[in-house]
Amino acid sequence: MQVLVTTEPDWNNTSYLLGWDGLRGVLAENWRLALASLELYGPALLIALVIAAVYWLLYAGTRRLMLAVTRRTLQDPERRSMVQHFLDILLKLTLLMLATISVLAVTPGITNYAGPVLRVYLLFLLLLTGWSALRFFLDRQANRWNLDTSLTLLLNNVARILWVTLGIYMIFAQFGINLLPILGGLGVVGLAVGFAAQDILANFISGITMLLDRPFRIGDWIRTADREGQVTGLTLRTTRIRTRDNEYISIPNKELAGSVVTNLSQCGPLRVSLVVGVAYKTDVERARAVLLNAISNQPDILHERPIQILVHDLSASSVDLLIRFWVSPDHISTYPVITMQVRERAKAALQAAGIEIPFPHLQLHIDSAEGLRELQDRWPFPPSARTPDA
Repeated sequence: MQVLVTTEPDWNNTSYLLGWDGLRGVLAENWRLALASLELYGPALLIALVIAAVYWLLYAGTRRLMLAVTRRTLQDPERRSMVQHFLDILLKLTLLMLATISVLAVTPGITNYAGPVLRVYLLFLLLLTGWSALRFFLDRQANRWNLDTSLTLLLNNVARILWVTLGIYMIFAQFGINLLPILGGLGVVGLAVGFAAQDILANFISGITMLLDRPFRIGDWIRTADREGQVTGLTLRTTRIRTRDNEYISIPNKELAGSVVTNLSQCGPLRVSLVVGVAYKTDVERARAVLLNAISNQPDILHERPIQILVHDLSASSVDLLIRFWVSPDHISTYPVITMQVRERAKAALQAAGIEIPFPHLQLHIDSAEGLRELQDRWPFPPSARTPDA
């Protein structure tokens, strides 16, 4: 039989009314629990800190020794850097595994995890070695089949994702955790997320399509409806270009795949055209000779291909001459500046030759305007300077 004992609230106690007594009780209980935990795990924590410090000093000394040995034995800087990077990762993993096993051995309740940690370490070494071999194989096959850099990057990214997924599954399996049910549940969640992220999936599919279709490669200069720049990267979601103003732009693959893309670098030299107008009274052959003489001295155009100057249009106030010249693939990045320089040379040469560059004129003829008689009488010019109709 239980007897329930209740106490009447002390309405005259201010601390009770403000809740301070209850707060002091909670703090006192937590303090007692903290002291008990410190008494139980304090020595193990102190030993763990000492072990971590010892292994850190061991890592620093071993790393300095490794760097000194590789500097003396390996003369090739690129090979030496690669070997140092690999040995540094191996040293970190090894000392981290030894430090973890040492800490687990002195910590109550988790000593049974020393074996799985050792297997995880060996698994890490196996995964790193396997990934190096797999990446070497992929790069060799890409060079053998002459694959595009973007497609090679796609294969490496897909292989890396699959390899990391396999590694995570095997690591969790060492601790008795089966990820297959979790992955099954994530599949249902992923289906729901897929409907909500249709744009992301569209960009993903468009990225794969462009990587297979290869309308451009990394390093090519491309032009869309409102952008022009050099392709610096192609991922499964975006295409990244660098403009001539050194702006870095990421374009969604869905937008790029659905628009007209002009590749300026695909076919080698690029032909550039500009229009210059001359007066109707100008001899076209003379204007062509003047322009050819001026443009032939432009240093950045491709002189192996002929410069063409043709009559493009007979407009309202001028004869429009079309100037066509070529620039090499190395100068595609600066062809707008070259076009401005050619236009400037053309203007200076025409002016020096006395050839008029016309602009629109407007002539107003007034017949039988009786209301302007009074204005004509006040005209400041003498009567002899007026027209006979005046």
